[in-house]
This record gives sequence, structure tokens and C-alpha cells, in this order.
Amino acid sequence: MEWLIIALAAGGGGLATRWWGRRRTGLRERSEQVAGVRALADEDVTVLGEQLARLDSQVAGHELDEETRIYYQTALDAYESAQRSVPLIRYPDDISKVTDTLGSGRYALACVQARVAGEPLPQSRVPCFFNPQHGPSAGTVLWTSPGHGTRTVPACAQDAARVANHEVPEVRKVRIGSRQVPYWEAGAAYAPYGEGYFASAGLLIWAFQAETPIGGFDAGAGGHGLLGDGHGFLGGGHGGHDGGGHGGHDGGGHGFLDGGGGFDGGGGDGGF
Repeated sequence: MEWLIIALAAGGGGLATRWWGRRRTGLRERSEQVAGVRALADEDVTVLGEQLARLDSQVAGHELDEETRIYYQTALDAYESAQRSVPLIRYPDDISKVTDTLGSGRYALACVQARVAGEPLPQSRVPCFFNPQHGPSAGTVLWTSPGHGTRTVPACAQDAARVANHEVPEVRKVRIGSRQVPYWEAGAAYAPYGEGYFASAGLLIWAFQAETPIGGFDAGAGGHGLLGDGHGFLGGGHGGHDGGGHGGHDGGGHGFLDGGGGFDGGGGDGGF
């Protein structure tokens, strides 16, 4: 009888050891994911700070009217709010609040630049898909990525020109182990990064579904969503920059594809 008790105790101890080992592994992996997500957010905040510093030199000597000052203050407030939020990130999902705030700040910054230059205010659009640090998109392009097919994505003017010239756009990348990969291929832990910038942009929601029947971001990706691994960017609603609910992609052009079509930066209330 004693041997049975000893055997049961040993077996229970083994199970407890394995359970604790798995728990420690899970905690370590989550800690690494949170650290990676926090670093991603911190980099974006730093870039906005640098953009604001350059803006300060641009507006020097200009008398700003009340509306421009409001935009300027909005950009500064967004930067400071995002800066405070980064250390508070405890879970990967927390980054979506930071990216949403940064998106608002970048749009306000673009408005200040336009006012100082005497240009019309830019439309309120989602950021450049290739790298949200580039600020609000200028329109959409048709872009083909190996393994993901051809899709329509919002792009800044510079990246749109690169695509039109068959050049590689400047893609926001994330370090995963020893590799640098596009943020949309970084795995489920990084999905909230895209959610904060894009998921609530009305017509873009379908683009971040785990499975999309045809077209868009998933075309040619086997119906596995933007990540290509069955996850996709799908999350709760965050404030976006979709033009207050106006019109579709652009109400017109087809973007760039092998030099054809045209850049869809216009279209009135159309666009993202």
C-alpha cells in the first residue's frame, strides 16, 4: 500500500512540475511579446516627437491663427498622451490605444503643415499601410506582395510613387527573433498594432478579417487574412480617421498597378 501512495505522490509531483514549467514558459513568452509591443509603440511615439520638433522649426516666424494653434496643440497633446501610455502597456491589446492616439496626432500635425503652407486641409484618412509612421495616407494603391496576392491599401504619396515606379515601399518592420518582418506578418501578439490604426476604418474592417472571400488584403493569401497565418487584424472599435464616415475607397481611380491606372488621391468625400 505504501508503494502505491509513493507512486501516486511521485506522479502528482511530476504533473505539478510540468504544469509549472508550462506556466513559466507561457509567462516568459507573454513578457517577451509585451516587451516587443511596447518597444514598437515607443518607436512610433519617438518618431512623432521628432516630427513635432521639425514642425516647430517650420512654424517659426509664422503667425498662427486660432484654428492652426488648435491643431498644433492637438498634435502636442496626442504626443504627450501616447508617451504616458507606453509604460502602461501590460498586454499586447493595450497598444491599440497608443496607436489610435498617434493617428490623431499625425493628422493634426499634417493640418498644421497645410495651414502654414497655405494649402487646403488634408482629408482625414487612415495612415499609410506600409508604415503608419508616415502619417495620413494620400490615397490608395494596388499592391502585390509575395504570398499575399494583390490588394488595395492606403499609402502616403511617397510610397504610392514607389509602387508606381515598381520600387519597394518603405515598410514598417518588427524584429522577431533574428528576423525583420513586416508588422502585419509579426504574429497575433502584434495584431493590435494594426487594429489601432486601421480596424475601425469602416470599409477596412473586412480587410482584417481572418477570412475574406475575395479581393482586398487577402486576395491570393488562401483566405488566411493579412497575417497569412489565420489570425488577421480583427478587434474592437477604436477611433479612426476614416473621414467621418464618408464614401468608399476613393470614388474613382484604380491606384497604381504596373504603371497603369492612376493615383486615387481625390474623389471629394471618397477615400478612407
